[in-house]
Order: sequence, then structure tokens, then C-alpha cells
Amino acid sequence: MTRPATSSVERLAEEYRALRDAAAVVDLSRWTVLRLSGPETRGFLQGTATQDFGTAPPPGTATRTLFLTEKGRPVAHAWVAFTEPNVAWILADEGARFTLRPHLERFRIMEDVEFHGPEETSRLIGVAGPERDPLAQAIASKAEGAIAMRSEPLSFVLMPREAAASAAPPSVDPRAFEAWRISAGLPLQGIDFDQDRIATELSLPEAISMSKGCYVGQEVVARTAHRGKLRRQRVGFRFPWTGEPIPKGAELRSGGIEAGHVTSAAWEPGSSEGVGMGYLTPDSLAMKLDVLAVQGEKTTHLRLQSWPL
Repeated sequence: MTRPATSSVERLAEEYRALRDAAAVVDLSRWTVLRLSGPETRGFLQGTATQDFGTAPPPGTATRTLFLTEKGRPVAHAWVAFTEPNVAWILADEGARFTLRPHLERFRIMEDVEFHGPEETSRLIGVAGPERDPLAQAIASKAEGAIAMRSEPLSFVLMPREAAASAAPPSVDPRAFEAWRISAGLPLQGIDFDQDRIATELSLPEAISMSKGCYVGQEVVARTAHRGKLRRQRVGFRFPWTGEPIPKGAELRSGGIEAGHVTSAAWEPGSSEGVGMGYLTPDSLAMKLDVLAVQGEKTTHLRLQSWPL
């Protein structure tokens, strides 16, 4: 993403500030929404998700989780909410749209669970910022049947498809959202992770219960979390903005050797910096040496930071 023309800089900076410091709506219309229903819904999720659903989350709350292959590879980073005792909603980004439902259906053997979506389910609206929950509630109050869900780092509104478009405020510019989601450490399927990774490389401890029993991929998660050595670890960074983002796939070097790669980078509106995420070897992180992004003869010094950046 190149820096936008001067006429739009102030608007982008204002929208980005709202995402970081107040609240704003983001367009999640292309994200994945699945509805699971049936008396064994919670038990089914308990056996297929990394999060502990032995007790259903509080009403109005969406809980982060991962869905993994048997080898611990991530199929989706998702949020799960229960709106009724036997009804759960799974929310995931666009990258899971064609893979998550077939993945889950593979593990439905005898369970009394029905799947709906992603095509015919409710519209999904995202709300970001520290004041997001009151805004999500206000949006949901404007449409009959809409449901607001508290979560981190986004909150959500499930909007019936027949609801008027005017029920939701306008969304921020996608460029402001892209900078915000990188700064917040929100990875996207197919961009920041895929099935070449394993779950523990994603740096998403809030999505994985380390105390629950068996689930798909659990053995790999336990082994790599407690006894194994990770090949890579997802990290966030800032860098001086010179007009162009560091391209996806750019090599990261530390101590003069190859140590990882970039997955996402964007200009941070209202600043002279860029934000990004990628993967580094644990050894390079432990040595705390300078990290450089390499593009041919050009190198960019990165400042590694914890999320939010």
C-alpha cells in the first residue's frame, strides 16, 4: 500500500485513531459465519477446538479459538459464541470460507449437530476500539434479531440479512483497518498463517487452552508447547516508512543469517512509521540482535514490539 494522496491522509488518520482510541465499524462482510445447532453442539466443539468449551461462554461473548488438523496445523483462527444452549456461531476470516465447514464435517461422525453457512447465515459486522462494546450494542438495537457479541480484539454484530443496510454505520477505509489489525496482532488465514505452520507458532495463547482434554491436534500442541522447539514464532514490528510497505515474503535476517520472513506490512496512518508482522526463529529472538528486512540490496531495520504495536 502506497501512502495515500494528501486529500485522504487526514481522513485515514482520523479513522485509524478511532480504531485505536475510541470505536469504529469495520467491514467483515466477506468473513466466514457458520451456525451450529443440535443437542451435541458444545460437545462437538469441545472435541474439535483448542479452546475449552466444557462450560459454555457467557451469553453475548465470543471466545477465541483455533481449529486444527490432526497434525496441529491451523485450519482457522475463529471466535465461538453460544446464543442458545444448543446453538453456536463460529466467526472466522475470509481465508476460512471454503475450508472450515468441510473440515468440521469430517469430524461429525455420530454427533447430533447441524451446520448452516457460510452462504445463508447472518451478515457480520466488526467493531474495534476500546469503546467498541457500547457501539456494537447500539448497532444491534437498530435491527430486529441482531446480536452483539463482546470479544477481543474485535467485537461483533450478527445482523439478519434482511435488515436494512442503514442499520449499521459506515465502515472505515480498508487501509485503516489493515493497519489496525496488524497493530493489534490479528493474523489472517492465507496471509499471516496457513497449514505450513503449527498452532504454537502463531503466538495466540489466548486461543488455546493448555488444561483441557483431548481435541483434534492436541498432541502436537502439547508436545511443541512443553517439550519441542518451534521452527518459527509470529512477531510484530515497526519500521521507518519510506513510501512502500515491506513486501510479503521479504526475508528477515538477524546476526547476518536468514531468520524468518514478513507476512504483512502497512503504513500507520497519521505517523511516519509502518507496522508489520512475520515470523522469526526462536534463536534469533533469544539473541536479541538487530533484525533487518532484506529486499535485494535494500535493508530496513525493524523494531520488534509486543502487541498491540
